[in-house]
Amino acid sequence: MFCFPPFKNRSSKMAKPFPFLRLPLELREQMYSHYFLPADRLQACEYYGGGQYSFDFSLYHVNKQIYCEAQTVFRRENIFVRIETPWPQAVNHISHEGLCPIVAAHDTADSFQHHHALVQISAPAHLIAPAHSVIVLLDDLHLFCQVWYYSALNYETLNHHLSVTFNLQNPYYPADPKPIPIALQKRLLLPFGVVKELDEVEVSGYDKEVQDELDALMKIPYDTPQKCCEDATALMESGDKTLAEGKPEDALQTYTKAFHAIHVIIMGRTRRVLADQFFHKGIDAGRYKGQTGTTVRIILRIMLVARVVNAYLKLQQYEEATFWGMRSIKIMRSTVGTEFEDFLIEVAGMLDVGLLYLRTGVSLMRMEESASHELVAYTDDEDVGTSEKCFRFAKRFLKGEHQKLIKKELEGNKVEVDESFWLDSDSKSDVDSMAPMHQDEAEGNGQADVIFQVWQASQY
Repeated sequence: MFCFPPFKNRSSKMAKPFPFLRLPLELREQMYSHYFLPADRLQACEYYGGGQYSFDFSLYHVNKQIYCEAQTVFRRENIFVRIETPWPQAVNHISHEGLCPIVAAHDTADSFQHHHALVQISAPAHLIAPAHSVIVLLDDLHLFCQVWYYSALNYETLNHHLSVTFNLQNPYYPADPKPIPIALQKRLLLPFGVVKELDEVEVSGYDKEVQDELDALMKIPYDTPQKCCEDATALMESGDKTLAEGKPEDALQTYTKAFHAIHVIIMGRTRRVLADQFFHKGIDAGRYKGQTGTTVRIILRIMLVARVVNAYLKLQQYEEATFWGMRSIKIMRSTVGTEFEDFLIEVAGMLDVGLLYLRTGVSLMRMEESASHELVAYTDDEDVGTSEKCFRFAKRFLKGEHQKLIKKELEGNKVEVDESFWLDSDSKSDVDSMAPMHQDEAEGNGQADVIFQVWQASQY
């Protein structure tokens, strides 16, 4: 009978072995499930941005009964997908760009045979075969498909050269294969619905119903830059309403969805800005008619970051508020310096940049009051490394009629700053947030180039 070994640091009363196998099977299976939980087996890796799973199978060696029970649970709850590509750098791309965790890659993946789905990507016209393998968990498959989706947006003709074969198999009963449930088939195949305009698609082993559904998804065209920007704006406005209702956590989730709508992916403190080339088009209809997708996207990002910082302030998570605020402030100031800020003052986004500085100043002040250990990450910045410096920059952007917002923001966060510090003789605001900007004007004076230079540095 298997018993858990006693722990040395426990009292003598706890040292008696526990009769594990006397528990009902349902409870034992729950314990196996927790033991193999992928989230607990994901380890940071210098080679893979999304990390790599490291499953521990020591439990299999206890005895035959536990081996059989634990293996059954592991196989039931961990479904694997094998992806074969022509490019050796693909594994780094999907892990670094898409933050997709890796189970195995290269030689280890080549010998892996416990996958339910095989995806083979090739470029027949160029005589390129799928010679490099990577194994991912089914639960992470959407991240792989997401990377492919954004790559195709950046390079419009990419998929025109690619052929993909999808094969389904039951890896554990090859001699007497059992039918794979339709629900599982859909989970294995339908995430690839975001991959469109492929040269050729072959599907083997899947039910026709699932194949037809994949075909229908692949025929849905990509959203346009106009729709992406308008969707992000609608989500941002929804988040504002949610925040006003006193639900900052829900508002944060909505703001994250708004970022996602303009192809900015956020996971924890990591942010990926994807599909830049896709937005290098003019918008010829809707609320942003006459502007470039790049310009609208940048200003939306500024507006969203200012709101994210505000939501973290409401949650009193000052380190998070400062992290996201300072991250964007440093990007704005580092690449082309004051030229970009002059653009913001004269053309668009002034109010939101001012609020970003102001709210980041508030969060820095709270960190200064509590002597937060994270302050050291910002104090070396001579320009904006303290709350007072952030407040001075906020004053530059919040002029005239916008100065009333300063008082409202400070009172809302219970911050006291000498009112004379904010006095400004300028009675007029330079420009409202998201002021219309004609594409020809932006390109004519080089401002569009300035924007791109600054924000292309903000990929990570």
